[in-house]
Amino acid sequence: MAQWRQLPAAGETFLDHLGHFVPDMEVAHIELTRLGFVQTPYVLHAFTDEAGQRHPMGTANRCVMLREGYLEVLTVTDVSTPTGERTQGQLDRYNGVHIVAMADPDAIARRERQMAAGFHPQEPTPLKRPVPLLTEDGTETGSAEAAFTVIKNPATDMPEGRVQALTHHTEDLVWQEAWMRHENGIQALRDVIIVPEDLGEAEDRYARFTEVPPVRLDDDLIRFRLARGGILLATPERAAALLPGAVVPPAPGVAGYALLCDDLAATRQFLEGRGFAPKDTQWPGVSSLALSGVLGGAWLIAEREAALPWNG
Repeated sequence: MAQWRQLPAAGETFLDHLGHFVPDMEVAHIELTRLGFVQTPYVLHAFTDEAGQRHPMGTANRCVMLREGYLEVLTVTDVSTPTGERTQGQLDRYNGVHIVAMADPDAIARRERQMAAGFHPQEPTPLKRPVPLLTEDGTETGSAEAAFTVIKNPATDMPEGRVQALTHHTEDLVWQEAWMRHENGIQALRDVIIVPEDLGEAEDRYARFTEVPPVRLDDDLIRFRLARGGILLATPERAAALLPGAVVPPAPGVAGYALLCDDLAATRQFLEGRGFAPKDTQWPGVSSLALSGVLGGAWLIAEREAALPWNG
């Protein structure tokens, strides 16, 4: 595997992270542990205003940090806030992935380009969350604040979920070594499979949003290749074929995503030992796993990115 790199350089866009919305964080935490993931501590979300005051957003999370990208698991803590209310509304539709976040070195400039492309991004949101400082063996030595600038878009712009861009300001705090050693051998996030209501309309919209040209793989599948990872638009039927055994959420929504591991046979053996049932697929070197309803969604797992079906 090439040397890992977390953040994009100028002119690049990475698929940064995906967010599962869950109704019960403790149950989700237990499931992720059983899947073999180390997780960051439970943290309440807050934003910092211009006066430096922190305001609760009505949601909380844990994260699974990977060598490239990460997975967020998010729950509602206060439905009376705008973020809590929107999150609960999305969660009422289905448990599963509702956040698709792309990293850009300059989210402020990205927002200006989004506006010029016909989108209606909100004012930049400066987010901070406390993180413990850990040694490589996991010993806590203090604490600090991770910082992000997030550009959010209304559901009228991106109805498939909370599709957004962000800039990381504290890479070393977010991706600490102690959080990236997972028993399952999974190392990196790659493509996400999105199911829009109208494939043709979404093709134009995502071309403007991602700033990369679409590649029509066939009548039912379109890929936007980012500098790392990518976004796939699929019909419900094609998403189901790509993710054997998965329950595809109602359109518009997010069906699943691809992960890279060190050793596919070892990852499968670990998951089977924990009571999961990864499946063979029609693509050599690729396995699938439909996640339980606790988390929602589904995976494709491969050792090599080239083995993924859209790269053949």
